[in-house]
Amino acid sequence: CLQFLPSFLHSKLTLLLCLPAFLQAYKVPGFRGQIGFITSMSEHFCGSCNRLRLTADGNLKVCLFGNAEVSLRDVLRSGATEEEVLEIVGAAVGRKKKQHAGMFNISQMKNRPMILIGG
Repeated sequence: CLQFLPSFLHSKLTLLLCLPAFLQAYKVPGFRGQIGFITSMSEHFCGSCNRLRLTADGNLKVCLFGNAEVSLRDVLRSGATEEEVLEIVGAAVGRKKKQHAGMFNISQMKNRPMILIGG
């Protein structure tokens, strides 16, 4: 898990958690707290990611790096049945890409800032 960090940091950090191709969490000995890295740019895990986000304004995002959103608010307000909502969510998940566009393409995409997506 330490392979993506510069070698001079290896001796200064204690590995707390390693989920290959997803998350590495570390502690700096002698200090409180921890630091974690999600390496989605170098280790694509999009194909196995099971996270969905519902924004404060009712949009479903299947990827933080993607700009596609589905308005569940509008679907629910239109009186959709539970089955129709499940179909819409399933279709959105089905369109999820195997990996995101890459750092340079993402920087050019129009997307909400994280502060507007919520968590």
